[in-house]
Amino acid sequence: MKKLSVILLLLFTMIGAKANDGVFYASGNQLIPISETDISVKKEVLTITRVDDHLEVTVYYEFFNPSKPKDLLVGFEAEPPYPYFDDDLTVYPEQPHMSNFTVLVNGERLFYEVTTAMYPESYEMTGYYKNGKFSNLTKKQAEQAIKDHDEMVYPFFFVYHFNAHFKEGQNIVVHTYNYDLSNSVGEEYSFPYVLTAANRWANHQIDDFTLTINMGERESFTIQPSFFKDINDWTINGKGKKNYTQEPKEPIFHMQNGSITFHKNNFHPDGELRISKNRYYLYGWDYDGETDARNAVLETLKSQYYRLVVDEMSFADDKAKLTDEQKRILKNMPFAYRGHVFKDEGLRKYFESTAWYMSDPNYQDDMSDMSIEEKEWITFWSK
Repeated sequence: MKKLSVILLLLFTMIGAKANDGVFYASGNQLIPISETDISVKKEVLTITRVDDHLEVTVYYEFFNPSKPKDLLVGFEAEPPYPYFDDDLTVYPEQPHMSNFTVLVNGERLFYEVTTAMYPESYEMTGYYKNGKFSNLTKKQAEQAIKDHDEMVYPFFFVYHFNAHFKEGQNIVVHTYNYDLSNSVGEEYSFPYVLTAANRWANHQIDDFTLTINMGERESFTIQPSFFKDINDWTINGKGKKNYTQEPKEPIFHMQNGSITFHKNNFHPDGELRISKNRYYLYGWDYDGETDARNAVLETLKSQYYRLVVDEMSFADDKAKLTDEQKRILKNMPFAYRGHVFKDEGLRKYFESTAWYMSDPNYQDDMSDMSIEEKEWITFWSK
């Protein structure tokens, strides 16, 4: 048995993964009981924090056991990565894009085992635990299943399971883990997290639920409106703005710094959490005239925070075609991201028309916290 590091149920909609040219690494979920139970979820605090190209998750649970102390079989189902490309004969002992699993139940660190279970044709991950036993594929069976499978998705998934001792009354569970962010042609990153699994506990809800998301400084991201009705259900902690994307219409958050929080009592989730950031290509515009192309780039930059990287935007060949005013706007992007108050009317008018700009009178044009890429960006547009 291995040291446990998470109490997580990982699910992912395979149809959604196949729809885009990209890679899927992992998705998150609630802790679930593998067998029936009368234990309920009184409180959950879920915190998701982005660090570079992965997310760190911390989950705090308060469970209530109305009966005598008991050992409960608990687990989560971890989807495999997609696609597998060159390592198509690799059988991982665990989900390869999740790490640093830790879990404490009433202060005691737990252990876990992993079962490799075959996907049923319906892609519904059930039926792997029957008559008190797990159906576990051997390594040989898993390798044969890969050879026989004609899709770019592993035909099996991982079931992490462990025994948790619940005393009578309140039980506190804390777990943490990391996972890699998925991406596709249309999205810089995405992460799905299944909330509805919480309904499998005895109270079929979370009595007191709090979700906090911090995707980093100067970052724009969308949240699919599935388990909440209005963008105002979210509170901004720090300096940020919230509005809607155009097509499809989804809540988008522009965070100069800080996090956002969703809180609800008697939370019976009927939809899942999905965090994503659109990927826009600011090069190769096919317009009738140069003026349209130049304006399209500047208009696109209004919609969200971008990584300001000269190479990615491939402006080098078109730099001479831009006007001095347009180059001046581009040069000042990193300063506008930090809230520089512009006295120049042209710059002020442009940045105040963006979805993300928030002035900060205390900002003093300090470049010390800028990335190498941002400094290169300023130098490029200064010449």
